[in-house]
Amino acid sequence: MIYENVELHNVDHIYRHKNIEGVLLGRIPESVSKNLSSAGQMMMVCPSGSEIRFVSETYPVRLTLSVDKISEHLGEGVITEAHVFFGVFQSRQRFVIKKRKTVLNILMPPDFDEMASRVGAAPFSPRVCRVRLWGSMMGAPVRFHHVEAEGKVRPPVPEELPRIRYLAYGSSLAQGAYASGPHLCYVSLTGQKLGADAINLGSSCSAFCEPAMADYIAGRKDWNFATLALSVNMVKSFSPEEFSERVSYMIDTVAKSDPRRPVFCITIKPFIGDYVGSIKPELFRRLLREAVGKSGRENVYLIEGKELMPDVAAGLSTDLVHLGDYGMIQIAENLVRKMTPILKKHELSA
Repeated sequence: MIYENVELHNVDHIYRHKNIEGVLLGRIPESVSKNLSSAGQMMMVCPSGSEIRFVSETYPVRLTLSVDKISEHLGEGVITEAHVFFGVFQSRQRFVIKKRKTVLNILMPPDFDEMASRVGAAPFSPRVCRVRLWGSMMGAPVRFHHVEAEGKVRPPVPEELPRIRYLAYGSSLAQGAYASGPHLCYVSLTGQKLGADAINLGSSCSAFCEPAMADYIAGRKDWNFATLALSVNMVKSFSPEEFSERVSYMIDTVAKSDPRRPVFCITIKPFIGDYVGSIKPELFRRLLREAVGKSGRENVYLIEGKELMPDVAAGLSTDLVHLGDYGMIQIAENLVRKMTPILKKHELSA
């Protein structure tokens, strides 16, 4: 989305509220969000994987953001950070966004532009400043106020961005809970390794495969391949019949939207539920396998979650559900290894 003189990446709706400064960033349109669970609606205004992108003639650039008061519903200690990258290059700058208006004074390192151009081709131009939003758990919702610089600031043009785009749907694992930064979420890592721009639609505790979300993903024309991690959030809350119905609808709807776009369906990854007798994740894995098999669509592929994280103990965080950084890295590396031959077949290599 282009807003004023920047690109809001992984943002598909801006909310304006009377008597409140700035616009609230949402990852999906309100017309879709209202058909999700209350938890899902909240997650879709958490800025996981969202970025503010621009190219500036001069630096510093002053970007003004704030955390929305809705963040109070997420509990104590939930913050949002802004990590600054130039293209694929990670800056040392990192800011904590406050509830009051926070000015991010963004600097380009001396001689960086010239030096970066010598390194070689990359999916992003090093001229593109990427302010990547992140936070404890999912990050508090963010309001964009304005961007200022002495020279001209503009959105990036297509030639400065990756050629292919990767869309990911799933639970908090896809959304990136417990990762140390936006670049260490497995969705971001997978996009980086494949030279693709990542669209993150992870939904913590609320990846319920609603038909509205399936229809929305299918209707988007801006992605080339997708992963659907379906879904640890449904093991306790949905019957096997409800699970099968919802995942079958999502798979079929997304896959038939364009047979040229590969859709990778990922079974539930290892977690504490595999070691607790009262939880039956293996049943839900089997049901997803059956749904993929019944789809009959040539662009649908199954990936076993257990194969993505062979070092389970080192991959998990202390709650034995979410992923630590090493778990994120394992999953991204193995996901890339499994998807690359298929993407080449579909002529989707970077």
